[in-house]
This record gives sequence, C-alpha cells and structure tokens, in this order.
Amino acid sequence: MATAMIFIAAMLSVVKESFAIPSGHFPDSSFLEEDRYSPGFLTLGQKYSIAIGSTVVLPCKINETENSSQYVLAWKRDIAVLTAGNVKVTVNPRIRLMPVQAHTDPHGALSTGYNLEIRDVRNSDAGDYICQIGSMEPKEIVHTLEILVPPKIDYISPANKMDIHKGAPIRMECRASGNPTPKIIWSRKNNVMPNGEANKTGNVLDILHANRHSSGHYKCTADNRVGQADSREVFIHHDGFIIVTDPPEIEVEQPIVHSGIGHEAQLVCIVHGEPTPSVVWYQDTTQLGITEQFSQQNRGNKYSLVIRNVTYSDIGNYTCQASNALGKDRGTLSLSGLPTLCYFDSPTLSSYRDQYNISWTVQSYSPIREYRLFFRLASKNMHLLHHEKPLDNHIYNDRAAANSHLFNSPFSGSVSAHGGDQWENVVIPEMNDYGAPNHFFNMVPPYATYHPTIRHRMSFQLKNLKPASNYEARVQARNDHGWNKLSSIFHFSTRSEDMELEPSAQPAVHGAGLLDKGLLSSSDASTIASTHFHKSWTLSIFIVLITTHLLPSLCTALSVV
Repeated sequence: MATAMIFIAAMLSVVKESFAIPSGHFPDSSFLEEDRYSPGFLTLGQKYSIAIGSTVVLPCKINETENSSQYVLAWKRDIAVLTAGNVKVTVNPRIRLMPVQAHTDPHGALSTGYNLEIRDVRNSDAGDYICQIGSMEPKEIVHTLEILVPPKIDYISPANKMDIHKGAPIRMECRASGNPTPKIIWSRKNNVMPNGEANKTGNVLDILHANRHSSGHYKCTADNRVGQADSREVFIHHDGFIIVTDPPEIEVEQPIVHSGIGHEAQLVCIVHGEPTPSVVWYQDTTQLGITEQFSQQNRGNKYSLVIRNVTYSDIGNYTCQASNALGKDRGTLSLSGLPTLCYFDSPTLSSYRDQYNISWTVQSYSPIREYRLFFRLASKNMHLLHHEKPLDNHIYNDRAAANSHLFNSPFSGSVSAHGGDQWENVVIPEMNDYGAPNHFFNMVPPYATYHPTIRHRMSFQLKNLKPASNYEARVQARNDHGWNKLSSIFHFSTRSEDMELEPSAQPAVHGAGLLDKGLLSSSDASTIASTHFHKSWTLSIFIVLITTHLLPSLCTALSVV
C-alpha cells in the first residue's frame, strides 16, 4: 500500500511539471476574454457543384456578440485575400460582396455576415473559398467550388477520307472533355452495331473485318448529364471510303454591324460542316439574291453579305442559314445606323477641386445630333447598391427637358452638380464646324451620300462639384437613327485643392492658312472669318477709289499722247 501511494505521488509530480507555466509566460487574460466573446459561424462549409457560366453565392453568416465590431470577417481563396470587412480587395469584376441582412432568431440572438457572389463562373474559379473571423485564434469555414462543364468532343478519328479494303480492320476513336468526365457511347444510325448490339460504350470502336455490311453512319455521343450531349458522326461508304461528317455550325463574326446611309456594309458568318453546307442570306424573312445592291462572297468557311450604298430600307435584321444533309443552323446579325457605344477618354483625376472636364468619343456614320450625359456622386456604400434599379438603355422620358435649366448654353459647356444617389442629366447638342448645333444644318436629302467624320469627340465642363469626391458618369449619343445604348459607368474624382498650373507659351501664328479649321474653337473660327471679311471689304473700297479717281486722269493722258 505504501509503495502504491509513493507511485501515485510521483506521477502527480510529473504531470504538474509538464503543465507548469514557465516564468514570464502567463496566459493573457484579454486573450481568454476575446476567445469567450468572439462571434462564431452559423454557416457550415459545403461543396458547391455549379455549371460553367452560372452564378453562385457562397454563404457566411455569424452570430453577433457585444464585441463583434472588433473582429474582421474576411474572404480568402488559398492565401489571396478577396474581401476584408465590407471592403472588396480583389479586382475581379465578377466577384461581389453581399451583406447579410441582420436577423434575430426566436431566442433573441442576432446574426449577420457577408456572402460572396461569383458571376459567370469559369474553370479557373474552382477551388476552396475560406470565410475567416480575424481573432487571435482565427476561426474559419471552407466552401469548395466545383465547376461543371458540358461535354465537348475534342478528337475523332479517322478525321479524313481514307481507303479501306474489304476485310481490313477499321478503328474509330472518339475523345471528349468536360466535368464530370463524359461517357462515350457509339451507336449506328437506323441500324444495330456490326456485332448485333444496340450500342457500345468506350472511346474506341473496332470493326475487325470491313465489308459492305459495315457501311453506315456511326455516331459518337459524349454525355455527362451537364447541359446538352455532344455528338459527331463517321460515315463509312459502301465502296470502302470513310467520311467524317458534321452538321452545320455557324459563328457570327460581329452580331451588330454599324454603318450609314451611302456607305458600304459587310455582314460575315463563319460556317463549319461536312459535307460543305450551302449558305442562304435573308433580310427578315425575305431571301436575298445577288443584285447590284447585294453581293455574296465566301473564302473558305467565311461567308459574307456585302451591301453597297446602304439605304434606310437596308437597316434591320439579317440571317445567314447553312444546311447540309445532316441538318441546319442559323446565325442572326443586325445592320444598325445607330452610333456605337461612347467611350470616355478623359483623365480619371480632375485638375481642380470643384470642376471636371469630361470627354468621350463615339463612332457614327450619320451626324451626331445630341448627347445625354448622366452623372452623380458615387455612393460610399457601393456594395449596398446592387438592388438599385439600373439605368435603362432605351430613350428617356422628358426628365431631360425638365432639367434643361442645367444646360446653360450650347457654347458654355458647363453644368452645376449637387450630387446625391439620383442621376443628374444634361442634354448637349453636337457642334459643327461653324459652332452651331448640327440640327440647324440638316439639309442632306434622305438618300444623298453624306461623308462626315466617323469618329466624333465631345467634352463638357462640370462645375460646382464637391472637392475630394468620387463621381460616376454615363453618356449616350443620338443621330438620325436614334439613341445608342448607354456607355459603361465611368469613375472620376475631384481634388482636395486646385493644381497650380503654369501658363503655357503660345506659338506664333504666321497665317491662318496654316491652321486646320477643325483645330480651331468656334470663337477662333468666327474671329478669323470676321477678319477675312473686313480685309475683303477694305480691298473692294480701295479698288473702287482707284477706278473712280485715277481712271479719268489716265484716259486723258493717253488721249494727249
């Protein structure tokens, strides 16, 4: 008994020494308190299998505690930080941070958090996404994202015609990609397989002894239950030739082609298929033939419809239709007279604290009649605005007319902005070479050939802006065919203080003939025109005086001689 007591005492001494805390290394009481009051996760890590091109929202919800504001909730992918708190760190435009609406459960517990949205998912998005609470001992959950990819046949053999002798073996091979890995099934059109089975599974199909009974359409089908199955056919002709066949497939080179009255337009479809498909063009439902107005060209698999001297009736929708023995396919295109999208080209940082000179370019084959510029103060909570109704891409109502007081004059080029979440807008007429709006010079007949500059540039001075502030802007243009779609959102900022700009030396001008009229402002052009007028008037008076006073004296002198 005494021996047992001594053994137990020795063991307790060892345990005590193993758990002893070295001098100067006492536990931090604040750390223990933090661990006690730190929030926890209400969401469990999951695996998400999402089809490519879809949108996925990865959830991360935590319970609120009295010290929740001291902790940062972050999203990471591997070691890369995507978000921190309500700040988006990654520059990936397809990723968005979505605040979780605060919710109180029946027990009175409050929950919050941030979800991560990924739009138009791609193969490269697959992997682990970590939602982490930044405490002394980080807590985290892990979501695994798997991208599902529809099947696509990447390889089929034989790919070309080849001579097969009677009794010779035939090997057909088919490979496909996708996620999950597609299953390959061989079948025979309107017939069973040579071995009497309905189909055969596997990448390779072997026919040991070819004969006329082996001829027919052999179909390779790849399927992984994601999207539509993909299929290709191999045709074995009765004379021993193998032909790989494909139904027509059409790729439209440019869905919207911009042109103008009197110009030429070219619509292009890329056509694939074996046997070579025949291609027919339609305008709406009317089949087009070859005329002086329309011509059709093809080089390889590139088929073009060329429209010479475009008229108003040519503007509209077109279809290229390709067909062969295996099927049909169509591609749709649009011939538009509208301006292209406007692109902003001004610096993103203003030189001034309360002004900004915004500029943009647009392409239009018809004269630009006017622009509509939208602007507003950028919200401080950008991530909270995803439920806001976006600007429409159609023609606007009369709100622009109601706000026409914002536009001071066609020649002033300035507007006052007071900011806010609502978009302010101003209508700006396009100026011609004479400094007047283009609609005052609308004297071009409907079918006359008009050759303006295709590339148009416009600038506008915004005034009374807030210093050190971020703004958003969008713009659209109207020509004789209507309004184009709104541009993408452009971001610009004002300075906290004006820059000190040194005046630049002006070069000496030795003759107005050296200047391009397009490089002059409207005031410069009018000054030069006025100067030229006064010089011509003075010269005319001088000639009249010479003719009136000197000509009689000259005639008298000649008569005396």
